[in-house]
Amino acid sequence: MLVSYNWLQDFLKLNQDPNKLADEITRTGIEIASVNHPEKGLKKIVVGHILDCKKVEGTHLNLTHVDVGENDPIQIVCGAPNVAAGQNVIVALHGARIAGNVKIKKSKLRGMQSNGMICALQEIGFADGIVPEKYVDGIYVFPEDADIKPGQDVYQALGMDDYILDFDITPNRADTLSMEGAAYEVGAIVDEKVNVEDVTLKEDGPDWTKQINPVVDPKLAPKYYLRKVTGVKIADSPLWMQRRLWNAGIRPINNVVDVTNYIMLLTGQPMHAYDAKTFANGKLVVRKANKGEKLTLLNDKLVDLDPNDIIITDGDKPVMMAGVMGGLNSEITSDTTDVILESAIFDPTLIRKAALRHANRTEASRRYEKGVNWDNTEKAINMAALLLRNDASATVDAGIIKATDQQRKPVVVHTTVSYINKVLGSEISSEEMLNIFKRLNFPTEIDGNKLTVHVPNRRWDISIPADLVEEVGRLYGYDNLKSTAPVLPETHGGYSVKETMIRRIKRIVQGQGMMEAISYSLTSPEKAVRYTKDPKDLVKVQWPLNSSRSTMRQNLMTGLVDAASYNMARKQKELAFYEQGRVYDHDGGTFNEHEHLATLYSGTTYAENWQHLNQKVDFYFVKGQLSNLLTAIGINDDEVEYKPEAIAGMHPTRTAGIYINDQYVGMIGMVAHAVTMKDKALRGAKLYGYELNLDTIIPMLNKKTVAKEAPKFPAIERDLSILVDKDVDNQEIENVIRANAGKYLVNLKVIDVYQGVHVDANKKSLAYNLTFLNEKDTLTDKVVNKAMDNITSYLEKDINAKIR
Repeated sequence: MLVSYNWLQDFLKLNQDPNKLADEITRTGIEIASVNHPEKGLKKIVVGHILDCKKVEGTHLNLTHVDVGENDPIQIVCGAPNVAAGQNVIVALHGARIAGNVKIKKSKLRGMQSNGMICALQEIGFADGIVPEKYVDGIYVFPEDADIKPGQDVYQALGMDDYILDFDITPNRADTLSMEGAAYEVGAIVDEKVNVEDVTLKEDGPDWTKQINPVVDPKLAPKYYLRKVTGVKIADSPLWMQRRLWNAGIRPINNVVDVTNYIMLLTGQPMHAYDAKTFANGKLVVRKANKGEKLTLLNDKLVDLDPNDIIITDGDKPVMMAGVMGGLNSEITSDTTDVILESAIFDPTLIRKAALRHANRTEASRRYEKGVNWDNTEKAINMAALLLRNDASATVDAGIIKATDQQRKPVVVHTTVSYINKVLGSEISSEEMLNIFKRLNFPTEIDGNKLTVHVPNRRWDISIPADLVEEVGRLYGYDNLKSTAPVLPETHGGYSVKETMIRRIKRIVQGQGMMEAISYSLTSPEKAVRYTKDPKDLVKVQWPLNSSRSTMRQNLMTGLVDAASYNMARKQKELAFYEQGRVYDHDGGTFNEHEHLATLYSGTTYAENWQHLNQKVDFYFVKGQLSNLLTAIGINDDEVEYKPEAIAGMHPTRTAGIYINDQYVGMIGMVAHAVTMKDKALRGAKLYGYELNLDTIIPMLNKKTVAKEAPKFPAIERDLSILVDKDVDNQEIENVIRANAGKYLVNLKVIDVYQGVHVDANKKSLAYNLTFLNEKDTLTDKVVNKAMDNITSYLEKDINAKIR
């Protein structure tokens, strides 16, 4: 929540530097994310009064003369569509600094001298989202009743002299989502008495309570209050209220809507204002939505209501999604004269789910879902009525309708001084503890060692003795607690064997030039099992952020493909990613985690160069990278086998399963065209990669990679060319060669594959290079010839090969 330092001073005597105060607050448990001083960096920006304004023919420009408090008016050329004579405006003088450190200088426009700039709010640092709508596309015009004069700085008038403290509030401290709550918190920290005034409302209209007969389910809304004000004159809010709203990040709308937002900021109680014509039939029903009901919200968003949404109806149709946002059909407009105010407590769980379900989280739903002070429901509605009488000329009709009125009793917590000191490891006296509870405005009784603390409803986060320990500790000061070493068994740090192996594998892959990616563990049900040979039962989250983040992944490849899409949409085509992480399934009725490694390649094997030695990434390049990795971690080529596999999301003829000693450990191949064509950024791209199950591979790594000397004896190479049926794959041929080559074959590689006019249509020709080496003696041709004869014999016999 954005908390105004100037507004805090309405409740407290503060003389601290705002930045130092922010540090004190942070040290007591509520982090201050930032302290913003809106006027910082600005200079020479003043109030100006436009004396005359003349349209420049043939242009969108206006020639004005502006009183800026100097002896003579200054001439300014302005292109804003809403500029007019008689307005009080924001003027940046010659030499001024506006937002973005832009310096304003004298200049000429269409031959006319311009000695300054008439500014929009955005030009002096205001965000678009908080600028009043009528000034979004033009200059800002001060209200006629604003207490300003030409030449004075605009900072105070616009609230820019304030310091805005950004309270980064955790869910348990939602009591500080109001100025009153923030004041109680700051008062306790600086030990200042908090002045929170009650409201006294005089009703000056007739009794109206018989006009509406509300029907409210107390389970949905345990407190539901209504008030009516009549004779409202819709206009802009006073400037003081607009300042407080935009400094809290809320856009001013009109004097009725602004009052409800102001009261929410002040008390933490969300409110809503209806045009009274909405309930002209005398009916108001608070219920759950029926299936098929729809509602157009104030932001023009049409929503299909869910049967678990709480709605307000006029007895027939919905007019509001309770606790989230009002309906367009009950909106306060310029024609509104009578207003019905609503102040209520709604079921926080249903509000949270509705806001999430419809992706429409608002300031009101944010407060309802975390908790609201039940003691402020009536105070808020009376204060809103009072402000409308003061600022909108309203008449307050007599009576409050309390359709439901459950009460919440303050919590009483019993504990002891010794318990608090034991948990904190402190020696705080009972007098010091009583003073801390006094600073918190918690009435407390002490009887020897016993403490009885009465916790007001505004602190609904406190209910047990441990909560009191936290309050005492943070206000006493964590840095004042003695630092002692815990008496615990000593644990030596270090990586397990598995962690060490994983880190080594990652270093090898990084050494191949790969860049590490970290992707979401949550994905869609479809993507969760894509690129997976044998999908298991899915692990789904009960309340996903959205449909594309509802299921735990069973592969890493889907995250890398998403990363490729993101990069290619930004013209980054040369990709080499890897990710090491966990995948999840629900196999066998238990939730399981597995360590995986995946890579993804696209583009060329080397960056473009002047020699034009460019080679596109293909299956064999990626297979070579994988082979290097497996060799480096101690798995020999003859232990690895690649078999064609049909895997969802992968190309049907460019994908293989990876087997080590006949055990499936992963897959390698090309991402299917069906996947890349669905994604505009990936169309035409060829993505290759592999994914390994490290849980399966690591137990196989029972030997170390050992360096050895270069061989002293020469190797002998032989080439072998064969003709086989086209359905015979390379792995099958290599298996036969390795099995019958004897112990001196050290390397085997394919050097040529041919299918064409010189061989039968159902045949193919393959050529291999074989390297033989005896590391302990000179290898003779006789030994190699014998090995080659053995190889050709078995090739002819086992796979019907013809030696060429």
